[in-house]
Amino acid sequence: MKDVEVVSKHTNGQQVLSALELEPNIDLVVSDIQMPFMGGIDLTLRMRERFPNVKICLLTVADQPEAIKEAIRAGAHGYVLKSAEKHELETAINLIAKGNKYYCAEVWTVLSRDTSLDLTIKVNKPQSIAITKRELEVLRLIAEEYSGTEIAEKLFIEPTTVETHRKHLMQKLGVQSTIGLVKYALKFQII
Repeated sequence: MKDVEVVSKHTNGQQVLSALELEPNIDLVVSDIQMPFMGGIDLTLRMRERFPNVKICLLTVADQPEAIKEAIRAGAHGYVLKSAEKHELETAINLIAKGNKYYCAEVWTVLSRDTSLDLTIKVNKPQSIAITKRELEVLRLIAEEYSGTEIAEKLFIEPTTVETHRKHLMQKLGVQSTIGLVKYALKFQII
């Protein structure tokens, strides 16, 4: 595929997590659901916790409704069956890389048949993410609309340190902006 580089290939989810630790420039992981040691759904959950900015597309033969629902609840950005044509996988990868979601037609058919469908994505609550005490203080002050300079003065730290904490929080929580941080703080009643 044009503009796509395969960085590494692995046979289980544990190897993928190790690769993500070593290679910070991975943007997207294509994974099967059924793998030894750690399957694709567990991998998706762990990636959302440890590498929230890395996208994941599940490419699998698993077309059972429960597997599909679990994958979506886990936060998979895409779900493509292995029976798909090559161009469909390429489309999925391109769309997911741009920040969209992609679920193949068979997945939509399965989902449309289920009237009791609950696809609420499992969200990492603050206690399951390693937020330091200082980061939590910064998050509270951000949510209370203090500027970076005001936060620095209140906490007796440098403004650049505030920015570092803000960036770390955005990475850990998987948000893209200060507004995302505020939404997170409100959702989990941090303020």
